[in-house]
Amino acid sequence: MDKALTDNIVALEWDMFQLVNEGGPRADCQDDFRTFDGMRRGQFEAWSDEAAKSYEGDLEAAKVAGRNLIAEKYIHMMRTTTPARYEKLMEGVPRPTERAEALAQAISDKMLAQTEALQEKYPYVSGTGRPLHSASDFSGVTSIETYQLGELLTYSENTLAALGRHLDALEANGVSLAGEILANSVKFYGYASLKEAEDAARTRAEASPLEVLDWSFGCADCD
Repeated sequence: MDKALTDNIVALEWDMFQLVNEGGPRADCQDDFRTFDGMRRGQFEAWSDEAAKSYEGDLEAAKVAGRNLIAEKYIHMMRTTTPARYEKLMEGVPRPTERAEALAQAISDKMLAQTEALQEKYPYVSGTGRPLHSASDFSGVTSIETYQLGELLTYSENTLAALGRHLDALEANGVSLAGEILANSVKFYGYASLKEAEDAARTRAEASPLEVLDWSFGCADCD
């Protein structure tokens, strides 16, 4: 992928991320650009150029319109975590179209299946962070499904369609998009492969059984 394209996407997202919780206390992750850059870059480098270019357009259009897609992601997440607050906040957010909802759900379902397979193969890297399904949100830790679907619902129909095509093309060749993203994420932490990261995570977990590992970039205080 074109580095300039990824750089611009991350920069646009970071600017929006700085305005989440505006007027309230900042979360620690809002001052950690290095991790934000590494995690977001790891995701978009696994995308097709078509999907990334479309999402760049979503971000630029939102900026012109005065919308904050990162803040909207956290609002969409509230649909399962705090439904009453979600309904109130959605009064000021454009609702996804029926087609966008359907595309987002289809992508989320496929990504969850891929993530479940990763948790079976690499349990220490991918299975000890957030719970997988939204049904577990009541536990106080926001699930992978809720984070994932919340973000997908901020994408345009065009971006969702392009991302869906990319996901399907990878699957047709036996490649997991969730696996590619996770592999990029562990490289940010200095591991050459998922196996190397899994071995290191297993060693740490055996030494500190209560340690919780989370290779995703999510900020629970930014809601």
